[in-house]
Amino acid sequence: MYGSLVIAYLFLGGASAGGFFVMSIWTLMFPQALRKRSTGSNSTLGHRLAESFATLQARIYPLCLLFLILAMLFLFWDLGSPERVIYILLLPHPTMLTFGTICLFSEALVGALLTAASLFRVRMLDGGILKIITILCCPTSLATMAYTGMFLMSNIGIALWNSWAIIPLFICSSLSCGIALVLLADYFLSGRTLVLRAARPLQKLHLICIVAEALSLALFVYSGLSNPEATRSIEILLSPQMLSMSTIGVLGLGMLLPAGCELFSLAQQESRTIPLSDVLCLMGGLILRYCIITCGVH
Repeated sequence: MYGSLVIAYLFLGGASAGGFFVMSIWTLMFPQALRKRSTGSNSTLGHRLAESFATLQARIYPLCLLFLILAMLFLFWDLGSPERVIYILLLPHPTMLTFGTICLFSEALVGALLTAASLFRVRMLDGGILKIITILCCPTSLATMAYTGMFLMSNIGIALWNSWAIIPLFICSSLSCGIALVLLADYFLSGRTLVLRAARPLQKLHLICIVAEALSLALFVYSGLSNPEATRSIEILLSPQMLSMSTIGVLGLGMLLPAGCELFSLAQQESRTIPLSDVLCLMGGLILRYCIITCGVH
């Protein structure tokens, strides 16, 4: 229990849900931004931007779906009896595991529909129906991100995780990883300059997420310090090896350096030259989950 499979689930599940959330919100807002660029002499630019954005959707949705499926496999395999998932779906009970299973399968269903629409241009998944599916992707993604924290918080036997701060921490971290995933895929698109310039608001949102994640992490650590039953976990956290990993990996790679890169990029007139902040952010998100799991199950 709570080994590498759970760490992989928390990271891949959170990043995929964050990516779905960011891409769905961006999709809902994109037509309005496109109309501003599609008037007069900018009509050609608007058409190229629409094509680039459609290509981005066709890459992000399948990638997030793949990550989500892997996360589900890791989680259900860690249960020891994967067939329990069938019983949970057929005979649901008001438990945290049932809530999480419904969240994950709902997210997978919505993600599969969006993937089919973006890759194969299915006629049935077009127009108003596609918009409804995209809107549904927002709450299902948010619920999946929240469940990655609720999954740990529900284990009352582990004192370090018994803090409400773990839920906003995992939501903010998942959203930050999701933005990084979208921007990283965005960078490697052909004709990426057009979409990257349109993605500048995402970089601003990324900064906000990093700040919110840092505040949530501070509250989470403070909660652990204030809980006498979490003394052993805090001792492990403050040990030289774990402290250096959490400081360099979580704070440095996951927050400070990505924030610095985003600030530098936003200060420039041109698009980013390297996707450094996105890679660092994903590494920091993985290390964050490793540290929380390792310090909790001492």
